[in-house]
Amino acid sequence: MTGREVIKENEAMLRGIVRSIDKNLDYSTSETAQGETPRFTVQLLLRGRRAVVSLALDDLIAAAQDVVRRNAVRQKIKSARDHMMDNHVVDVMGNKTARMLKESAASQEAFQRPSFNRRGPRR
Repeated sequence: MTGREVIKENEAMLRGIVRSIDKNLDYSTSETAQGETPRFTVQLLLRGRRAVVSLALDDLIAAAQDVVRRNAVRQKIKSARDHMMDNHVVDVMGNKTARMLKESAASQEAFQRPSFNRRGPRR
């Protein structure tokens, strides 16, 4: 059985896995030949961001019968989706400069006088 046939047979299960992660997550599958084990890739697309997950065909076949293997496939796809949606911004100044700026802002706040409600004299 070729990889494409295996993917088509398990398409409903794979769609269920992807939909359980995120209802709006789009995906497409393609067969790849890497090394000695047959593999396929799942290309994820959500809000203009892309991610690619490479899985073994044996994992997909085993996921149809075994809940533990199904969860392992789900975790791989979910991990890629979470990494894709991570809003991690790389600090261009560096950690040392950012820490120095944070400390200087904290020290300036300590020297500022609190603003009391200053009203005129009571009548």
